[in-house]
Amino acid sequence: MRELLYEAAKHYRRGKSLAERGDTRGAGVAFEEALRELQAVRPQRMRDVLLAQVYLSRHQLDPDAADAAADLRLGYAYARTTAEPNVRAIAERLWAEAVASGRHRAPARAAAARRDRKPREDGDGQGQREGRGRSGRGKRRGGKGAGGERR
Repeated sequence: MRELLYEAAKHYRRGKSLAERGDTRGAGVAFEEALRELQAVRPQRMRDVLLAQVYLSRHQLDPDAADAAADLRLGYAYARTTAEPNVRAIAERLWAEAVASGRHRAPARAAAARRDRKPREDGDGQGQREGRGRSGRGKRRGGKGAGGERR
């Protein structure tokens, strides 16, 4: 796992270097390689820090690209969960810039839009019934702790 993190960090640094020189295509390829490596690593702080950095860097390559908003959302989410102050500060700045420029909506508007939607109903028109989960099965019967015998 550690080797994958080192490889991903190497790809990330190469991508940043290429982006600084103006080679956006090469930087994009390097960032893709870094993401491929990071997706194979189990969740941990260092992986999330690198994912935030890679996604935010991809967003910075071309903020007006079709996937730029998704890269910003993912980078912002990973930066917030890692609590790494430097990465989080970059994510907050990029988020504020995107909202101010109109390229991205503020989260409050999205939450308000979700609240205004009509609730989904099941086929019987009653929605989910109390005491039943998503599977539609009733409460658990038998077994340990439910008063039933253990087999």
